Amino acid sequence: MGGWLNLSLRQRLLLGIGLGWLALVAALLGYSHLSGGNLARHENRLHLEYEAQLLADQLSRELAERKRVLARLADDIAIDDPGLGLRLGGQQPLLALFDRLMVFDAKGHPVAEWPPFPEGGPEIGQRPYFQHVKAFRRPYVSEPYRGGETGIDQVMVIHPLLGEGGEFLGLLGGNTSLRDGEAYLNLRGRRLGEAGHVMLATADGRVISHPNEAWLTRPLPGGDTHPLVEQALLGWQGSGEGLTLDGEPALAAFRQVWPAAWVVAVYLPLAQLQEPVNRYARELRWVGVGSVALMLPLLWWLLGLGLRPLHRLERQIARVGQGKADRLELNTGMVELQQVAEAFNRVEADRRDAMESLEAREAFLQAVLASSPVGMFLTDPRGQVNYLNPALTRLSGIALADYRSLAWLRRVHPEDRGTVLAGWRGALLPGGALTQLYRFRGAEGAWRWLEVHASRVSGGGRVLGFVGLVQDITDRHEREQRQRWEAEHDPLTRCFNRRGFARRLAAACDLSRRRADHALALVMLDLDHFKEVNDSAGHAVGDELLQRVAEALGDAVRGEDAVARLGGDEFAILLAGASPEVAQEIAKRVRQRLATIDFRHGGRRFGVSASLGVALLTEDDNDASLMERADRASYRAKQSGRNRVVMADAFLPLENS
Repeated sequence: MGGWLNLSLRQRLLLGIGLGWLALVAALLGYSHLSGGNLARHENRLHLEYEAQLLADQLSRELAERKRVLARLADDIAIDDPGLGLRLGGQQPLLALFDRLMVFDAKGHPVAEWPPFPEGGPEIGQRPYFQHVKAFRRPYVSEPYRGGETGIDQVMVIHPLLGEGGEFLGLLGGNTSLRDGEAYLNLRGRRLGEAGHVMLATADGRVISHPNEAWLTRPLPGGDTHPLVEQALLGWQGSGEGLTLDGEPALAAFRQVWPAAWVVAVYLPLAQLQEPVNRYARELRWVGVGSVALMLPLLWWLLGLGLRPLHRLERQIARVGQGKADRLELNTGMVELQQVAEAFNRVEADRRDAMESLEAREAFLQAVLASSPVGMFLTDPRGQVNYLNPALTRLSGIALADYRSLAWLRRVHPEDRGTVLAGWRGALLPGGALTQLYRFRGAEGAWRWLEVHASRVSGGGRVLGFVGLVQDITDRHEREQRQRWEAEHDPLTRCFNRRGFARRLAAACDLSRRRADHALALVMLDLDHFKEVNDSAGHAVGDELLQRVAEALGDAVRGEDAVARLGGDEFAILLAGASPEVAQEIAKRVRQRLATIDFRHGGRRFGVSASLGVALLTEDDNDASLMERADRASYRAKQSGRNRVVMADAFLPLENS
């Protein structure tokens, strides 16, 4: 510090300008490096998303082809055919797609396979994939497993064998080894540069393909270290920064392979991504150092010429400051210095006048602000708080020093901090003002809702600061929230009521019309024989049953679905983002869940069932027509014998279950 004070003005200016130039060069270099890195990340993320989508589409086509050929073969298979093994051996197109073809009967006993096992095929009756296909009777892609007879990690594509009446006769499966370099599941050869690679996993988190074979069939790491992987396993598609399975920082893009519930991940290590940017930054640094070295001698000479008249002005100012003179008296031909001297003399005169009335004005302002029952604060033009009145101090429990150090932000609810900061940034812009509502931990430690208004104070053609008002509106906010909830919910079941459901349905329909990929389905259901419960046991027991039904519906649907009681025993379920298959599956799950309700009263057990109608939103639909079609389907289910699901749409065949 002493060395800086001992420098001459010329040396200080040179050092200051030199340091400023260095800072500017460093800032430009830093910005170039940062913007180059961000641009590289952005472009590579787009490329990774494109690559991931290509791989997902390719795998979807591969699976679709294998399911299609298995379906054709399944139509021609007789499970009791003694020459079935030789027939499988003659399926050259299928053997080109699979490592082995196998047929099992309804109990999981091996019937035929090609190529044959040396000691006979495995018993698979207790394996999860067999139980799944037997239960749902649909094509299925198994989780990775290790064959007990071969010791090979593999995946099986399965097609059920059904009789004429839909009974389960067995299954036809095609195996593919995960370690076969020629298999369509092997993505180890897909590289991006030196270290970029591809990972394929199931939605349950087991690795199907990875350059490091030690990862095959192992579970993926948890969300604490790999949050992007965890999101992808839940159905998310996108890109971001994270870690490879081996722990290396990398960009990653994820896409879903929906036909098999798989996840494709494409990784590009940050070290590989950053190397070109680092090389460019090193070149820029040498350019900056050279420019600074050439600039300093030129600055030294120019400052020497420009500072000579200022030395004389400096001595005059020192005399005024010491009281040896009342004003500056300069004899110079430099108009700029004369203007400086005149401005200095005016400021000195104004300063003397201002000092005389400053204390009186400050006392008046303090009295006005302190007497206000509403919390008030003042800030400078940059938003720095420089005054709190007593009412605001009592409300917040925070002193002025904590406001100046921004410690008060820690008292703002974490979900609201971003909004608060964004609001202040907007208020600081030209013409800006602030109106905010956010949660704040008050002096007693409880969360309070505060309403803040801040307006700009201007004077003399410039912004002097902001004056703000703070009010505690916790009681009013909670009352309004409660009223909004009660207006749209059924008090008995706590489901949406007709009004709330209508608003939710209209919004969902509007979103589906704007987004082609946003499917929408509606389930309408009436409880079967509910009137008998009211007539025999009373309305109080009927209300209790309705509550049990509402709980069962909430357990059966997904978190993003909406359940409503439209009146009496009529319920509705809004399924957002649901394909026809998913909608039918959820409706069946609802029917099955209702059937498990054990409701008894007065020694009598009441069975619970419902007639469900399912309708999918079409291009010609609006919310009213969608409800009408779903309601008609529910009526058809009731007319067809109750306790069943009927699809109103043409996407799926009518199903009685």
